[in-house]
Amino acid sequence: MVETDPLTWLLLATERVSWSDAVSDGRLRASGIRTDLTEFLPLSGDAGE
Repeated sequence: MVETDPLTWLLLATERVSWSDAVSDGRLRASGIRTDLTEFLPLSGDAGE
């Protein structure tokens, strides 16, 4: 499970904050297996190209 607020998600998606910084700051809570989404971030518009 991954929980965060919308602003933090946008910051993560645009690489303005790192996953580890968001976790250590308490802006992101992740529990369970496969919750580290850093391999999918930042989001980009070139998927499938």
